[in-house]
Amino acid sequence: MNSELISMLICPLCSGNLSYRIFEETDDRMIKSGVVWCLICNAWYPIESELLDLLTGNLVYKDDRKLFWQTYHHILKLMGLEPDEPQPINRNNGDEQKLQKDQQNHFDWYALNQKQTYSAYETLPIWLGVDRLAFDAWRKKIVPGSWLLDIGCAEGRSTFKLIDLEINIAGFDISKNLVLQAIKRYRKGLYKAKASFFTSEATSLPIKSEVFDYILIYGVLHHIPNLLSTCQEVVRILKPGGVYFGSENNHTIFRSIFDFLQRIYPIWFEKAGPEALISAKRLKELFDGEKVTVNTKTAVFIPPHIINFIGEKAGYYFLAITDKIGQKIPIINQHGGLITFIVQKGNGF
Repeated sequence: MNSELISMLICPLCSGNLSYRIFEETDDRMIKSGVVWCLICNAWYPIESELLDLLTGNLVYKDDRKLFWQTYHHILKLMGLEPDEPQPINRNNGDEQKLQKDQQNHFDWYALNQKQTYSAYETLPIWLGVDRLAFDAWRKKIVPGSWLLDIGCAEGRSTFKLIDLEINIAGFDISKNLVLQAIKRYRKGLYKAKASFFTSEATSLPIKSEVFDYILIYGVLHHIPNLLSTCQEVVRILKPGGVYFGSENNHTIFRSIFDFLQRIYPIWFEKAGPEALISAKRLKELFDGEKVTVNTKTAVFIPPHIINFIGEKAGYYFLAITDKIGQKIPIINQHGGLITFIVQKGNGF
């Protein structure tokens, strides 16, 4: 955990400023274990294995928190902290809280199950091709030394597409188990990017305003229970001129074909939120009234099952060719399986 990142965060309960105490550092002076607490409401959040846990309410990993208190209670008590779990102010209604918990359970399952790990999902030929096409274009727009926030980072699928750039990356997810995998993955290599990870929900971001140059939400927005709230938060925390890179399931006339193929031969296991599909029109509605420009295009005009069948290398070229063709055909060009987009705060490109 990078201490500089903590200075960019706020308390998820009251939005107060945070302070921290280090218990143990890594060899490169990152925070391995410690505690973060709010200077206003005195709520505290543990750092273990370089992971800052900012989850509250029914999203708290209660057993982990109790064990942390048992391990460090002699220090925490001297600091005036109490063992209580942080309970959120009623920012979200009960339905949204339940949906968030369902998503957390689903992605914890993905972290631990033997049916298909998230790492295996990431390396499917369809995603290797799709990711390459998207990130090759986005990487060119990212300036060295900048800060990027990866919302819904999972085990690092999207984070590690940018890990060789000389930037600062903060990644978070609602699933603690997946984030711990991202940290372990980061520690296995030597990368140009300086990365830190934490846990949080994504409808009310525990982040100060206008602190990030870039935000990445890659295939995650359709899992979030309140898209409008998240998009408003994205605009709030972006610096003027900052950019949000995104990709989501498109609202396409060909969706029924994909759904049919998934029923007879599932290649991954989806649990979407209330808005499983997002059109260009809907995306622009979410940013209506905000000072942003929204540029969209659609991609993937063939069933993903075909790309998986022909393999990574051939699949990538077939995907690239069919995308170029599909994007040139009127009407059809709005109906690729995915919608990719760039949202810029302030001046457009």
